[in-house]
Amino acid sequence: MKLELVNEPLRTTQRAIIADLEDTMITIGKRGHIFPVINTRTYENIGYYLIGDIYLGSDTIINTNKGAIGSSIEKLAREAFIKCDTIDFSNTKADNLSDKDFRKVEIKAYRHFEKIYKRHFNGKGNLIINSKRFDNYNKLEDVEFYTYLFDPEEFILIKDNQTIIAISSLENEVIICDKKKNSYIEVSKDTGVQIHNNDGQVVNVGSTGGIIINGKNLKEVISGALKPLSNMFDKNNY
Repeated sequence: MKLELVNEPLRTTQRAIIADLEDTMITIGKRGHIFPVINTRTYENIGYYLIGDIYLGSDTIINTNKGAIGSSIEKLAREAFIKCDTIDFSNTKADNLSDKDFRKVEIKAYRHFEKIYKRHFNGKGNLIINSKRFDNYNKLEDVEFYTYLFDPEEFILIKDNQTIIAISSLENEVIICDKKKNSYIEVSKDTGVQIHNNDGQVVNVGSTGGIIINGKNLKEVISGALKPLSNMFDKNNY
């Protein structure tokens, strides 16, 4: 699947919530821009490329038998990709960008994706969410919500049914919050791996080496989550 930006931007007329799920939302500030992203083989709209004052909020707290575990995620960004089936365009209007200005947007986006590709992809990456396998994320459109924040920090959040996966690719930090099972996994360089279950029990592991998360090790989870955007603007996929 090859993805491509389209020079048909919408401009926000005021700060607005453009994606509002039960526990996750995206807002973008006034005069932000929203560019359609399409699959060039099918011309199907896959998602949107955002530029502006972007806010991502997600409730990754679970309530176990021994109390609440986790904390809410709040991130700010200047550029992002978002895939969500329900985008609210009510506070936007069509805007015109010259070919020259659009080319600047394309080039900057290309640099983001090129950096991701060179850093993370030497082979195939797969991700399993709620026992569903997304081979190389060719079925990205089947995921309920997927957002990638680029600037100032690379950050991914994926929501599928009642599972939320959050990845800070720079620090290799991962949170997997399964609200159906009331389980919470946190992986970081500082604390290693902590696994919380519904009974409030915690398993601490000192190293991420060999740790399996939803059937994948940490490196595979990160690679699989980054894969959807790695081939954007890839000339080999024309």
